[in-house]
Amino acid sequence: MTLVQGQPVAVLCDFDGTATPGEVIGLIYSRFASGNCDQFVQQWLRGEISTPDELRGCFASIHATREEIEAEIASTPLDPGFPTLVELCRQQGYLFAILSDGLHWYIDYILGQYGLSNLTVYANEITFQPEGYALTFPWYSSDTPRRGTSKPMIIQRYQALGYKVVFIGDGLSDVEAVKVADIVYARADLLEYCQNNGIPGIGFSDLSDLLKRWKPV
Repeated sequence: MTLVQGQPVAVLCDFDGTATPGEVIGLIYSRFASGNCDQFVQQWLRGEISTPDELRGCFASIHATREEIEAEIASTPLDPGFPTLVELCRQQGYLFAILSDGLHWYIDYILGQYGLSNLTVYANEITFQPEGYALTFPWYSSDTPRRGTSKPMIIQRYQALGYKVVFIGDGLSDVEAVKVADIVYARADLLEYCQNNGIPGIGFSDLSDLLKRWKPV
C-alpha cells in the first residue's frame, strides 16, 4: 500500500501480552480449567488446532461463574504505557482499537477497571449461560483458519477505507497481521518472527519503551 501524507491513521493493538504484561486467558485457564486444557493449549502452540478449538476445549472444563472469574482477574495489570499510548492516539487524531484472539468479555472488564471502557475491541465473544458458556467468533475468516479473530482481515478493512495501519503485537496470533500492516511494532515471539521472515518491525520491550521509539506516522 502506498502511504500518503495526511492519510488517516489506525493504531491496532493486541491485548494479551501486549496491552497487559501477561496472558489473561492463561490466568483463567490456570485458575479454573481442568481435564485436558493444557493439552489443548499445547496443541494450539504447535499449530495443530485453532483458537476456537482451544477455547471450546478449555472452557468445557471450567465450571466457575462469571463473577468468580472476574474476581480473579480484577487486579490484572495493564502495561503502564497503555493509557499513555491511548492518549497519544487521541491527541494525534488516530483511530485506536484492540485486536485480540482472546475474549471480548474479559478485555472490556479489565479496561473498565482502568476507566478505558469506551475503546473499540475486536475479539471472540462468550455468553454466560446457566448451563455453561457459548462461544462465537464474529471476526473469523477462512483465510486465517487457526485464529478466532482474523487480524489481517480487520487490518485490510481499515486499509480499504484509506487508513494507514500501525499494528502492535507480541505473539503467535499476530503473525498473519504483520504481513499486511503498514507499520509494525513487535516484541517477544513476534519480533523474532519478523526478524526470521524479513518483515520490517520496530522492536520494543514494553509500551513505555515503544513510546520512546514511536516514529511520526
